[in-house]
Amino acid sequence: MTLEFRCRDVGVACKNIAKAETAEELVAAVAEHAKDKHGVELNQTLVAYALTKVRPAGG
Repeated sequence: MTLEFRCRDVGVACKNIAKAETAEELVAAVAEHAKDKHGVELNQTLVAYALTKVRPAGG
């Protein structure tokens, strides 16, 4: 099952939707996007919070 994370779900005004097959791959994609586009380095607290917003793709 494909998973997705949307920046807007954590209060960021961004239309990015990251998708991956595993939570580990998704966290890596989200971390790269956060750093490149938002200048934010994800720490363990931010990763844990982001994981609460992960959902099946299309959901």
